[in-house]
Amino acid sequence: MSLYLQIVINLTLCTGLILFIIAGIKIRLAVMLFFSGELALELTDLVGRLMKLNTLNTYNYALSQFLSLIMLTEIYRKYCIRIPDVARGMIYLYAGALLMGNMIYMQSNTSVTFYSNIISSIIICSFAAAYFMKIIRRGRAEKSLFVINILVFLFFSVECLISTTFSFLISNHLDWVAPVWLFRGVLLLSFYIAFINLGWCVGKIRVR
Repeated sequence: MSLYLQIVINLTLCTGLILFIIAGIKIRLAVMLFFSGELALELTDLVGRLMKLNTLNTYNYALSQFLSLIMLTEIYRKYCIRIPDVARGMIYLYAGALLMGNMIYMQSNTSVTFYSNIISSIIICSFAAAYFMKIIRRGRAEKSLFVINILVFLFFSVECLISTTFSFLISNHLDWVAPVWLFRGVLLLSFYIAFINLGWCVGKIRVR
């Protein structure tokens, strides 16, 4: 079932990217770059899985962490909340250092890629929390952004939990841990669909 879900995720990303190209990319550039990167990673992950190249998946996960942190920082800065330049620079430095550290260290211990995801997930969850605080103060919210933030918070909260319990999830029987990975996959699919909707609504959103 997880393989079929992964195929559906790839088809969703591909469809979203095509729709963005058809609609025009200028005002959707940040979302489109995010989708392009995720599609490349998900496709190579699927190919690696079919060819049983497990090391490829490990590298892809590290790259996905980097891409998610960088691009979601840009998307949040552009559409949701104000992120000071100093904070953005620190996030970018952290993302770059994390990527280099993972690429070097995973040669001997691949699990570091997952444990190091905790701080990245917390940072992204804090973006969603800041957005919720903003709409509480203002008393109004743009629907597509509100849905995105709910899914961002849910997905990266689950990512954080998975990262902290990674050893348990890879060492126990599949019947016990499979529902967790499937739930993550369903959340990821919903996350991408919400971003497709955001891409179509970008022109109607009053930025920050």
